Amino acid sequence: MTTFIDRIWRSPPAERTLPANTSPSRSQTHPPARDIRIDSLRGLMLVEITLVHTGCPLGRLSNEMFGRVSAAAGFVFLSGLVAGAVYSRTAERGPQALARRCLRRCCYIQAYHVGTFALLLGMLLLEPRLSEHFRFALASSGADAARALGYFAVWAYQPVYFDILPMYALFVLAMPAALLALRSGRGSAMLLVSLAVWGCAQAGLGWRGPIGDPFGLFRGDFNPIAWQFVFFSGLYFGYAHLHQKRRIVMAQPLLVALCVLICLVGLTMRWESAAWPESFIHGAWFTAKRDYGAAYLVNFLAFSYLVYCLAVRSPRAFSWPPLAFLGRHSLQVFSFHIFIVYLAGPLRWRAAAHGSIAYDAFGAVVVATLFIPAGLHARWRAWRDHRRRLDGTGATA
Repeated sequence: MTTFIDRIWRSPPAERTLPANTSPSRSQTHPPARDIRIDSLRGLMLVEITLVHTGCPLGRLSNEMFGRVSAAAGFVFLSGLVAGAVYSRTAERGPQALARRCLRRCCYIQAYHVGTFALLLGMLLLEPRLSEHFRFALASSGADAARALGYFAVWAYQPVYFDILPMYALFVLAMPAALLALRSGRGSAMLLVSLAVWGCAQAGLGWRGPIGDPFGLFRGDFNPIAWQFVFFSGLYFGYAHLHQKRRIVMAQPLLVALCVLICLVGLTMRWESAAWPESFIHGAWFTAKRDYGAAYLVNFLAFSYLVYCLAVRSPRAFSWPPLAFLGRHSLQVFSFHIFIVYLAGPLRWRAAAHGSIAYDAFGAVVVATLFIPAGLHARWRAWRDHRRRLDGTGATA
């Protein structure tokens, strides 16, 4: 097992997009390097999300361990960060090229989103007893399953764990406007608009209505009107730091001290180690995770700044090859984690019955399976790139 993992995480990295004036031969010989720190952090977020969703004690401990800072927020922010670097190169070819690529990416995300649900739905139809664990809002008939799939495909039905990918796809659709604003020097205005939209979510925009009705646009645990600021702030920094190579954030002792203080306050709120007013209790308007309340936003920004300062000062401390391997295949790994967490549902309670150690071991096994989709996708991409090189030289496979 160790040899297999060691081999696959050294396989060819994720797809890279080069500027328009770069020739195919040069793109194959001198691809732009990836930042292993970003991939490592993305992999870490995927592992933490999986542990949290298994419900094991280690997952409960790691859930918002450092205050009102969730792995989901880190995953969304890093997705925006990477998109700000990768898609900015496409934006150099014009708005139409950018819009086409963003639309293709949205369809690609949607394919994984719908495919994962359809696979689970098919298993449920074959084995109706799984409904006790899946808890989908449908009966066992094929017509009811088709209705649920139809609602699901248009983001009007989001079962547990199926609410991040459609939100991500929505952000990708809105990305051309944001990137064009960045390229025209209106990045600050883009951020202010995004922040204003987040403020509208705090005022009630995006309310999901009666909790008892599972059907409705974006009725999941994430309000995209609020969470879009997490993504587009990442997009802004990805454009400035990774694409333009412009440092707009630097370590300042006073700012570091302030952010440490904010994170300490967030810790007391998360672990309820201090008496806070009712509006600061988890789930209240100030600390509502679905609407990404001010407590979450401020704590996340402060924590992200501290992580950035540490990553700049000690880059090797954020180099974790196994996690970076998962991070390079984040969409495949995230989709698979939903599938495997649902399948592992019937086993969770048996593992919990044997104590916390057995339950944590169960969570570790589930996390280990994340290397399966990452390895398969890496091998498929290596095969695809090999075929493209052969086609480019006129050889036959």
